[in-house]
Amino acid sequence: MDSIGRLSRTVGRIARTRYPGFLFGLSLGRGEIPIFTYHEARADEFAQDLEYLQRNGYRTLSLAEFCRQTSTRNAAAKSVLLTFDDARKSFWDIGVPLLRKFDARATLFVPTYWMGHPPMRQGSTSDMFMSWEQARAAAQSGLVDVQSHAHRHALVNTSGKLIGFATPDALARYDVYDWPLRNVDGSEELGYPVLGTPIYSAAPLLSAEHRFVENSEVARACQQHVRDHGGADFFRQGDWQGQLRRIHDHASKTRAPGTGERMRDEDFRMLVASEFEQSRAHFQAQLGFAPEYLAYPWMLGSDYSLQLARDFGMRAVFGVALDYRKANRLSLPVPVFGRLKADWLRLLPGNGRSSLRQMLTRKISGFAHDQNLAH
Repeated sequence: MDSIGRLSRTVGRIARTRYPGFLFGLSLGRGEIPIFTYHEARADEFAQDLEYLQRNGYRTLSLAEFCRQTSTRNAAAKSVLLTFDDARKSFWDIGVPLLRKFDARATLFVPTYWMGHPPMRQGSTSDMFMSWEQARAAAQSGLVDVQSHAHRHALVNTSGKLIGFATPDALARYDVYDWPLRNVDGSEELGYPVLGTPIYSAAPLLSAEHRFVENSEVARACQQHVRDHGGADFFRQGDWQGQLRRIHDHASKTRAPGTGERMRDEDFRMLVASEFEQSRAHFQAQLGFAPEYLAYPWMLGSDYSLQLARDFGMRAVFGVALDYRKANRLSLPVPVFGRLKADWLRLLPGNGRSSLRQMLTRKISGFAHDQNLAH
């Protein structure tokens, strides 16, 4: 699965990341409000984080407080913004009760396509995401701000470069979001793919400059070969990858338009705009208001996407601790804030503070597992 390519992309991300001074044992800068992002709410870890913040006198801010303090450059001492992406069920089951217990605040960024639309693994019956009823209850709790995490939270193929294939091991390892949006005879498919599906080089939809639409007939030939030769057991064969590559290459040569073709620019721009349109429509229908803040999936959006964010009424957008040269440009159409992964939280100054060495040891041990699939 192109492990060298994924490694080099991750090294590049690390090199572009801006790391605040408190990660290295320094004090917080004047007016600095660290922003942390979670995906799953894990009971022990989140409770320990909230206890650490409470014990050391940190306030957890609402979005309104955060924006007011950053706009006036008058941040209250020792404040943080806690954010949760994806609207996973664990936020409702674990996160909200712990926020209530510690009287803490958090912001939930919702990918509207996935609400009440559980992506099932083969043989699984458990869903992964909150319902709209739960999102409404969270918003009405006074503890949670609910805002946009786009609509599909999708990757799109950016070229016909073959990265690998959907295998049982990959399906078990990678998250539902790691599988790019797929063309199936002109229809769009998200979530876990069929075994044998080719995986191409991809990028986040809202960050990409174009989309490569793969040939669904080529994908179908690879999938059929796996079905005809044992299904999941096919991947126990020592030469399974060679077989699939030969099937893929043959189908690409004999079925137009080869591995696929680039989407027309105007169609791609409509697809990007639909992320904002559909997110807003779902918010208005389900929550009674339009979102005013957006957390970009994976990384900061393209220039076109940032312009759309302003046009759709976003007061600010959130990325990750990457691409700060872009985020700090004065010409950006909306304010941009970077976020740190929540596992850095206990490097904040305070009693019981972790050391960077301890954190890096944990990071390195989980490094291989954290590699992205296709981008």
